[in-house]
Amino acid sequence: MEHDAPYGRQPLADMISVFACKFPDLNTYKSCDLLPSSWISVAWYPIYRIPTGPTLQDLDACFLTFHSLSTTPDGTISGCPETDNFHNSKVASIPGKITLPLIGQASYKLNGSLWTSNQHHEQQLTTSLLKAADDWLCQRQVDHPDYRFFLTH
Repeated sequence: MEHDAPYGRQPLADMISVFACKFPDLNTYKSCDLLPSSWISVAWYPIYRIPTGPTLQDLDACFLTFHSLSTTPDGTISGCPETDNFHNSKVASIPGKITLPLIGQASYKLNGSLWTSNQHHEQQLTTSLLKAADDWLCQRQVDHPDYRFFLTH
């Protein structure tokens, strides 16, 4: 679990390289070799909006997403049932590539309908993804510092 502040963290690609050097067998694993409970969280800090528009100055929202890393041998995702309707549960058809299914999401400074025009659906989706993230972490008894920050600020 990462405990350093986001700005003081080593880039993920660098951390993966270090782990791969220390544990070379990691390079031989496939996603179906991972436990169904294997997951990763990613903090997203968008730097600009495409297309640019009048809401550009409001773009200070951040997102913390949770993704399953495991697939079954037949290529289906071992995700979270609560979020099945938010993503395709099959591995992408691009050879050697997989989708990281969304398990849950927390947001920080997300203002109204900045991203979509369907406010009611957006609010339901945001609430559902936040609950799914909370359930996922609670079931695994994980105290996630970034998640705590997103909830309390």
